[in-house]
Amino acid sequence: MTTGIRPLAAAAVGALALYLGVRTTLTIGALFQLVPVALLLLSPVRTMRDMPAPPPRAALPSAREGSP
Repeated sequence: MTTGIRPLAAAAVGALALYLGVRTTLTIGALFQLVPVALLLLSPVRTMRDMPAPPPRAALPSAREGSP
């Protein structure tokens, strides 16, 4: 998915650089880099101290139970 979107992102950045200028485009890109950091700081991940338990798996019959 990320590989497929790269040409579109490059075209969008090129258009922004053409209309807004390179310095403004780089500033916008730098601000977008801060979004994941802000999301992590606002999420409950910051306050977690222990790893949560994995969800229980559905009980599957063994391979020998289903064969005649």
